[in-house]
Amino acid sequence: MPTTSASDLEALLGILAEADEAALFHFRRGVNVRQKADGSPVTDADLACDSVLLAGLARCFPEDSVWSEESGASGGLGSYRWVVDPIDGTSAFVEGLAHWGPTLARIAPDGRVVLGATSLPRLGETWSVHEGAGYFGNERLAALSGTGPRVVYVPSGLHKRTQLQWAGRARCLGGTAAHLALVARGAAAAVVVGPDWQLWDVAAGLGLIDAVQGAARRVSDGAPLHVHDDAGKPFVAGNPEAVERLLNPTPPLLGGPHAQPRT
Repeated sequence: MPTTSASDLEALLGILAEADEAALFHFRRGVNVRQKADGSPVTDADLACDSVLLAGLARCFPEDSVWSEESGASGGLGSYRWVVDPIDGTSAFVEGLAHWGPTLARIAPDGRVVLGATSLPRLGETWSVHEGAGYFGNERLAALSGTGPRVVYVPSGLHKRTQLQWAGRARCLGGTAAHLALVARGAAAAVVVGPDWQLWDVAAGLGLIDAVQGAARRVSDGAPLHVHDDAGKPFVAGNPEAVERLLNPTPPLLGGPHAQPRT
């Protein structure tokens, strides 16, 4: 039985549109960037989007709890939890690139992503997942087939750690959530996600990958990724055939069984 309705999806997309407007306002006005305690960048746009998203979730999903990258835990005492990244790809945002934006997902008690969305405000593009179906705008995403395009997305610092064994092209567009969404749409064959990711980085994107019958597997041993148990562990996601080819090339994908890509 569905746990979220079409009106819930409509409400989520409305909240996301408000956050997109806030992000674009700051992008056009000029980026004010500073460092957080962990050394990662944060901007006024991150904080503005966070406020918009949390206010919208409190208004539309008052019983749900929320876990946000920028403001921590808040919200109600219900059994559903939202994970929120106000702007995934902040470095790309600061550099004036296009592949950044809000991403958030509603997680059921059993760990499933039952509702989620990722947007790229500068491109006017939105992906959403609702009860096992994925969408790009209003278009339902089809299941992945074949190996897909000869492109894979990788972390920006992968070249510092190892050599990727892939016959096609490797690109970094700036954000993990964007990479996952684009792979779900079929724009690339797969994405390599480096270590130290948080659930808010990948939840909506992995929901999309699952909706199009893609695969997500750990780099270390090729086993299926269990997003809660394997938090922060490098993985490859996308077209199942491409994932298999990336994880079992000759020579090995990442220069050895214990090598790890870094973002």
